[in-house]
Amino acid sequence: MRFWPVLLCCLLLGVPVLAAGETSTLAPFEAAVRAHTSKALHQFYETRGFQPAWFSYDGAVRPQAREYLAALCEAETEGLWPESYRRVELEEALHRLTLDAEPGDAWVDVELGLTSSFLTYATHLLSGQVSSRGPRWSTKPPGAVVLAAVLEGTLASGDLAGTLRSFSPSNEGFVRLREALARYRALAAAGGWPLVPEGMPLERGMKEPRVVVLRERLRATGDLPPSAEERLLYPGASGVGVTALVGDLVRAALEAPAPESPKKPVPEDLYDARVEAGVKAFQRRHGLAVDGKVGGETLEALRVPVEEHIAQLLVNLERWRWAPREFGTRHVVVNLPAFELEAVEQGQTALRMPVIIGQQEWRTPVLLDEVEYLVLHPTWYVPSQITTEEVLPKLQEDPGAAARMGLTTYDRATGEPVDPATVDWRGVEAGSLPYRFEQDPGSDNPLGRVKFMFPNRFSIYLHDTPNPKLFAETQRAFSHGCIRVSEPAKLADFLLRGHEGWTEESLAAAMAKAGGKQRRVELPAPVPVYLLYWTSFVDAEGRVQFRPDVYRQDAAVRRALAVKPVPAAGESPASCGGGRG
Repeated sequence: MRFWPVLLCCLLLGVPVLAAGETSTLAPFEAAVRAHTSKALHQFYETRGFQPAWFSYDGAVRPQAREYLAALCEAETEGLWPESYRRVELEEALHRLTLDAEPGDAWVDVELGLTSSFLTYATHLLSGQVSSRGPRWSTKPPGAVVLAAVLEGTLASGDLAGTLRSFSPSNEGFVRLREALARYRALAAAGGWPLVPEGMPLERGMKEPRVVVLRERLRATGDLPPSAEERLLYPGASGVGVTALVGDLVRAALEAPAPESPKKPVPEDLYDARVEAGVKAFQRRHGLAVDGKVGGETLEALRVPVEEHIAQLLVNLERWRWAPREFGTRHVVVNLPAFELEAVEQGQTALRMPVIIGQQEWRTPVLLDEVEYLVLHPTWYVPSQITTEEVLPKLQEDPGAAARMGLTTYDRATGEPVDPATVDWRGVEAGSLPYRFEQDPGSDNPLGRVKFMFPNRFSIYLHDTPNPKLFAETQRAFSHGCIRVSEPAKLADFLLRGHEGWTEESLAAAMAKAGGKQRRVELPAPVPVYLLYWTSFVDAEGRVQFRPDVYRQDAAVRRALAVKPVPAAGESPASCGGGRG
């Protein structure tokens, strides 16, 4: 009678109940597969009729097993960790099997471990270790790949390492960042760089012991141009040492005058023109105000250890895995932390310009969409959130505020204009506001002379601005979420190429026309637009760039990844070549 209570308990808990003797009909290996929790693993073995892949049924290991473990050594190069995929554990288990005269069924666990490891590693290479949803990335992940089928084909072809490499993004931005990771890890392995001591601001003409440390810090990343003596020691080289960042050195060397006489070396503690040029190069790479002085923000950046920058590189490599593998032959990219827009055609930058993004409280979202049309002399339809949080409170204090803001009030139900003076605004509740607000085209319209539309659930778009002075600021998070562009006529020209009757000149003339009416202009074809969040990247000249984490998103990704900038001692086994570079 004990059978029925057990059966009832199993049914209530959702535990499958096998008929008597059913387990005995399954071969031991098939039973082990079915007991595993991974659907992809089930699919792989079901497709191959529950035949083992890495072993034969007598427990003999196939060459593919060791080939895969060798390929796992490349995980560190990708910014991943071989031990996340049980590399050493599986290697040691294989070794024990070869020593055991009668291994029995011990190979089964290793077989399933290898398959699970491959499927996990391949998934991480393809789409990242953590979901992009948590960090607010509203982008389409790379297309789904049936990894079970891929593994089957890879085992047959024998090119395990090549298949795994193909899963990584091939975007030039990812490849450059991966190379930068290797360079910065080499710097870390060599001891990193010194941190400039805290103290008073430094600038050209000063003689101070801290300048000696500053020179060493700038040399470590190639920001300090080589002296005449260094040029003689390293003819044809733009910098000193393998860690020099060539682009910065070249630029800085061109800016800085040569020393008066190579026979009289400049004292290391003197903040001379070369040091100033090196500081400017460093400031450019870190998105700081380029004044050549070591003030508060620059000093703070100079005191960031190499391990922190490695962690930043790892976080942004992960973000690349969330991005599409192809951006399209013509597209627009806005890097939010860099406050910069880039228009690309056939792989070449056609246009680059500074932009203004949303404030911390009004973050511009990460998303991808397509620009479908632009609107000349746009009317500003005040968004509901701005209405609730900014317009209504002002009207409750003074009904004349609408006129001062240039807004016209409309009844939502009838669409008829309303005189704000006739409304008891103090009795109006924000949650059920029966009015909407608009601002006609004009010189004071917040959207300026043109807006670029890619309809999305965030109601975000690109647009002109009547206040271009803010583009001179280094940190440009000033908007309510939409993106203000500094050269709208040039962007419109790029987007409208192929549209008969429009040139950059005619667009500029149309936008400059006083009293222009709102006009919608369809693009010849939609152009993809990507609003992305890179706090580290490598530019076309090979300079490694870092930007302030304006929306404070790096920390969450770093925690999710459990980032370890530099492997702990012994973490990368000798069979992986010691793997810190």
